[in-house]
Amino acid sequence: MRIAILESIVMPAGHEVEFDRILVDELKRQGHIPVFFVPEQFPFKLDYHCDVDYLEGGEVVTYAGAGALKKILLSIRRERRRIAWFNSAYDKACAGTCDAIIIPTGTWRYIRTAMKSKLKNSPVPVYMIFHGINPKEQPKFEKQAHRIEAYKQIHLKIITLRNDFQDSGLHNIDLIQPPVFKPQDMPVNKDVHIVPPIKIGFFGQFRKEKNLGFFLEAFVKAKFKVPVELIVQGATVKPEDAALFENLAKEYAAYSNITFWHKNLIGVEWQKALLSVDAIMMPYAAERYRYHWGAMLFTAIGFYKPILISPELNPEILRKYKIGMAINLNSVDDFCICLEDFIADLVKNADGYKENFDLANAEYSQTALIYNILK
Repeated sequence: MRIAILESIVMPAGHEVEFDRILVDELKRQGHIPVFFVPEQFPFKLDYHCDVDYLEGGEVVTYAGAGALKKILLSIRRERRRIAWFNSAYDKACAGTCDAIIIPTGTWRYIRTAMKSKLKNSPVPVYMIFHGINPKEQPKFEKQAHRIEAYKQIHLKIITLRNDFQDSGLHNIDLIQPPVFKPQDMPVNKDVHIVPPIKIGFFGQFRKEKNLGFFLEAFVKAKFKVPVELIVQGATVKPEDAALFENLAKEYAAYSNITFWHKNLIGVEWQKALLSVDAIMMPYAAERYRYHWGAMLFTAIGFYKPILISPELNPEILRKYKIGMAINLNSVDDFCICLEDFIADLVKNADGYKENFDLANAEYSQTALIYNILK
């Protein structure tokens, strides 16, 4: 089938970019022909090596650098343009340019947009993907999902490890498992054999809620029995997040075993950085991570990197697979003990992680993702 990926989100880097690559590569592997439907002048971060078909309706609207009032105005403009893009996608589907449409990152607003557009009457299946629904969003999501339920070509796919929709009465939703992110251009060392000095990494899009300051304070206080190095990489979108990251880099500049990278990592550079470390830290202390799958967590699984994560971050994973440890975030001292225990366990027991990584990679495969989207 010729499958269109309708992408309208622009990010500086990160997992939205890599998620699109999973879709493209796995669709190709399964014999489909992926093509992008994107707004005019869409700034791709990677060359996905597939056709691009531009949508009418104007360029992407971003909130970068906008204040509160301007965001309101931009959100109105974004909604109007999204309606136009969806209308354009409908016209292309009617013209026979695709056999199905995938919208890779949706919210309840996307369903509302579809209801206002011609896309709800699409002649081909439209698979709208949601990367988790938290309790605050769920009533809005269910309201819109019920509204669009009569339009049988619209399929709502929620990537989640939970089932919070038993009582929703919805028949147009599927709960599907997250996929692992794997290096596309470099081999993975699946042996999980670790020799000091141990290098650990903190990667991804940086936001205040990711608890970096708390983690750094614990790291410098911890008494490790082997040499430990830390790489802290942060891709920032909001000015306040960028300022906080720079302040932390200055505060800890005197520590020779801590390196800060305030930059985006994309493609091969991203893969090299992740493969260069022995383990990955994710002390993200936010309740929403119980409901939104942790892309960095599933990157660690795909890259066979042991993890130290907050208890809120998809706790189902560590309950099922021994691929790391959960953090005690009660205090810096408690966190120190967790760090020390984690490093000690890596030195002694890392070889035992391989079987669990193998099982997790099999369960959360990219092959299963495409099957679950298109089924």
